[in-house]
Amino acid sequence: MNVLVYNGPGTTPGSVKHAVESLKDFLEPFYAVSTVSAKALQTEPWTSKASAVVFPGGADLPYVKECKPIKAKISDFVRKQGGTFIGFCAGGYFGSGRVEFAKGNLELEVTGNRDLKLFPGIARGPAFDGFQYNSEVGARAAMLKLPDGSEFASYYNGGSLFVDADKFDGVEVLARYSETTDVPYWDTSSITKDSGPAAVVLCSAGKGRALLTGPHLEFIPHILEKSDNKSFLKHVVTVLKADDKRRLNFFRTILTKAGLNCNNDFARVRAPSLTPLVVAAPPHKRSLLYEFEKNLSSIQVPSHGEGYIELDGGKEKFKIYQGFANSYYIAQASLRDQEPDEIAKCIIFPDDDEGTPPSDKVPNYNIAKYFHHLNKDNTIGSLMLYGEVVTSTSSLLNENRHLLSSIPESSMLHVGTIQVSGHGRGGNTWVNPKGVSASTAVISLPTFSPRTHQRISVVFVQYLSMLAYCKAITSYGPGYNDLPVRIKWPNDLYALGPQYYQKKKLSLVGRELDHTIVPLTDIEPAYLKIAGLLVNTHFINDKYLLLLGCGLNISHDGPTTSLDSWIDILNKEREAAHLEILKPYEVEKLHALYMNNLEALIRKFVDFGPASILPEYYKLWLHSNQIVTLTDHNNVRAMITGITEDYGLLIARELRPGSDSHFTGSVYHLQPDGNTFDIFRGLISKKAL
Repeated sequence: MNVLVYNGPGTTPGSVKHAVESLKDFLEPFYAVSTVSAKALQTEPWTSKASAVVFPGGADLPYVKECKPIKAKISDFVRKQGGTFIGFCAGGYFGSGRVEFAKGNLELEVTGNRDLKLFPGIARGPAFDGFQYNSEVGARAAMLKLPDGSEFASYYNGGSLFVDADKFDGVEVLARYSETTDVPYWDTSSITKDSGPAAVVLCSAGKGRALLTGPHLEFIPHILEKSDNKSFLKHVVTVLKADDKRRLNFFRTILTKAGLNCNNDFARVRAPSLTPLVVAAPPHKRSLLYEFEKNLSSIQVPSHGEGYIELDGGKEKFKIYQGFANSYYIAQASLRDQEPDEIAKCIIFPDDDEGTPPSDKVPNYNIAKYFHHLNKDNTIGSLMLYGEVVTSTSSLLNENRHLLSSIPESSMLHVGTIQVSGHGRGGNTWVNPKGVSASTAVISLPTFSPRTHQRISVVFVQYLSMLAYCKAITSYGPGYNDLPVRIKWPNDLYALGPQYYQKKKLSLVGRELDHTIVPLTDIEPAYLKIAGLLVNTHFINDKYLLLLGCGLNISHDGPTTSLDSWIDILNKEREAAHLEILKPYEVEKLHALYMNNLEALIRKFVDFGPASILPEYYKLWLHSNQIVTLTDHNNVRAMITGITEDYGLLIARELRPGSDSHFTGSVYHLQPDGNTFDIFRGLISKKAL
């Protein structure tokens, strides 16, 4: 399941960062914590796939404006579906029944009713005087008192208290401010001020819960310590660091009370430092190394540092080193403990007498094994750019046009074992842990087929990529074709959920996945997403230059399932049937097979068009004869029958009322609205006939 952190108008970058990092520490691997935009909350089918939605610190009024179309959706998520709402500081104001902020102060005052009313009363603040927007002048280490009498300090900057919290049914006060607040915390005569000002509350709302805070319990002292305003924060951070263990214990307790499953790891392992990017090619394609290096050097006059040259990649700076043995540890040291999005990235080319980097430099990926399984005549994937820890394989190339334009045509696969700033649709970001394969292939396509002279529809590339990965998984070796992996249009991979499989007492060994095993009406509960594709398109030198970024869950025991989890399931059946046991997937071999299939499919597509690959695609997708509701056309029921060969749209034939097999004659061509739709529940559609 997902925990979604709102990242849009009203938030501050620091608040989002602290919220995401803290929640990841407590909730992974049980949940996938990621950021989400207001548009995604409005248009994507997140409510059935999320356990919690989080509104971090910032400003309440922009939340009200930006989220006006989705407040009812958030309310239903909590009250009707049993979801959890978490509001830190501004999120706490936003989740209450009324806001009274700086009342009487003409420059700061914000007052008014709020629609969510997850806390039914007033969120009043600032609890302590001194707050200024976009400043830490009013920040402090606020002391919080717990019901057992213990106390600890938490970062505070402009947050509320919750007025008369003790009088409301379904509201539990989890912490109170120890110090005297500068605004009253009671309005009702029956409530005595001796109860103390409520700083953190847990509210029951229908089937769900809302955890609202005035202080910033999610703020992490060691990140605060890096603030530019060190002269002010020094004494605050000192207090916070001394109390951090108590804060962590409390934070874990209240997340658990809010219904979330927390891990037991208090080591607080932070996102690791970036590592150098190494470049490699097989011996017979070594010319690609020289071409790439030459192109990089020719894009500008480089500046020289000690042992490296520095280049402007477009958005970021790059330090170019020569020789794995001579340069790796030097480059690694320059990246250690630096902010991933701020430091110059390091790229290391091999010396003339070096092949692939040795295992002591890259212990988590065997590049030589990858090249062993790569077809010798492949162009795609024959130049490897690898990093143990990277920002994002997709954004590194997409946002640095100088670097991208230097790559030899249709040659590079960029792989990262751990991504600390993964990017997806809608601008969402996340950390890809070890076990989730992150890769981006760089390919080129002509605008017209040299064989048929027909215009090439670039939209089909996403279908080719998912088909290539699906084929790589199921053709990995004998017996692997039983893995229940299928394509969700347009660019996701899904696997049958182990719980559904076991509940229905299914068996796949020796029979592959037959669509009749899972009724079409069960597609959504039966299948879980294990991979997604992000395509970025450029047009350079009269050709399409495409970045195919894909994250695939190979072995990570995260919130969905993984390929290796299915290997374990199938092996129990294979052992009972006295069949040879399947080995876990090797990521290097899987990447190579992906590149092999992608090269073959693209060649076929360019030479013979979509008709040459669609029959194979249909065999591995989820949607043949699926019945959908067209929400933009008076909830017409229609059956999916294929994909158009011009623009790659779904073809859906309207069904007669009350029938699942007879058609009216009307045909619809369906397309995703910015890739934000749910094919399992309804589609944005455009009528074709």
